[in-house]
Amino acid sequence: MKTDTKPALSNRNGALDFLKFAASVILVLHHYQQVNNVFIDNGVNFYSGHFYWGFLVELFFLLSGFCSFNAVTKILDGQLEFKKYYLQRCTRLLPLVSAAGVIYYLVNNYLYFGIMGEYYLARSTGRELILTFLGIQVSWASLEKCHLNPPMWYISSLLIGCVYLYLATKLSRKAKAKHAYVYILITMIFIAVLGDLFGIELPFYEEGARRSVIGVFLGVLLAIFLNKHTLKGIHYIIVGLMGICGAGLYLLALSDERLLLERYALSFIFFPAVIIIFNSPAVNKLFSAKIWNILGGASFDTYVLHVLCLLLLKCADRAWGLHLNFENWWLEYLTCLVIFGIGLLSYRFVEPNLKKLGEKFISLF
Repeated sequence: MKTDTKPALSNRNGALDFLKFAASVILVLHHYQQVNNVFIDNGVNFYSGHFYWGFLVELFFLLSGFCSFNAVTKILDGQLEFKKYYLQRCTRLLPLVSAAGVIYYLVNNYLYFGIMGEYYLARSTGRELILTFLGIQVSWASLEKCHLNPPMWYISSLLIGCVYLYLATKLSRKAKAKHAYVYILITMIFIAVLGDLFGIELPFYEEGARRSVIGVFLGVLLAIFLNKHTLKGIHYIIVGLMGICGAGLYLLALSDERLLLERYALSFIFFPAVIIIFNSPAVNKLFSAKIWNILGGASFDTYVLHVLCLLLLKCADRAWGLHLNFENWWLEYLTCLVIFGIGLLSYRFVEPNLKKLGEKFISLF
């Protein structure tokens, strides 16, 4: 079934890359304070403050879906089968995640335990390592939490969200539906929203998977909408007001401690408004420099490696008697800067080579 839409995105979008960069920096600061049990008296609390910065993961899900528009178009046109579609995502994500998993396993079980006298969260197991290699450590067949490089639950959940997206898109093609977005929307409601409302926790259907489905599907729906409609000045004003309403709804839910409504206010209203505004031609021009593409690309490496770096910092502090005051704001931001620098080096030198190895391995099948 041929589609009459054109791709919404170029290979790199500077404004959206800036969003990835900003979100990854904040998540590093979020986990810095979590790992070091830090509360800042005269600064921003990224972990124990009023706003739960971990919800920025929903923005990552939305951006992943938004950037999947071209893949969805190819599926609808019958040009992309499941094996190629899924393996493309695996070769993009899993080589670095797997390498970091091995290092995390060794650091947590031997170095961190040897110096600190305890494991971080829990002892890393061989089973967790194998599941990390496969990208199925959470959200898939088991409801058990994986403590090996904990932020990687996002990668596992993202992959299952991509599987659901392919199935929904393929179903609309099989049914020869004129509007594929209807099938995507219905699938998102059935899989994610109903599960959230009734608190269902089942393999392939737990909270992480539902968060991924909502974000990825909404991102695709947003890309479809923007490809069919050209927005003008008044439209962006309306979108801005929508974002303000989303922020207000979040604050209202926050005052009542309604966690699901907080997440939905961000996922369905605030973050989509942010993406629309940053995807606008005017804002995109502000981020046309190549540096934003580089920083956006390195945000994935930074996210994968940052908790491992934080554990190594704690080990160095204890082993060398540095007596670092982790509550000092300058140490917090300096650590973040160094970790992002490591992410940049990984993006430039490590990830491309790991990706090549991953492609060679997968080509055997």
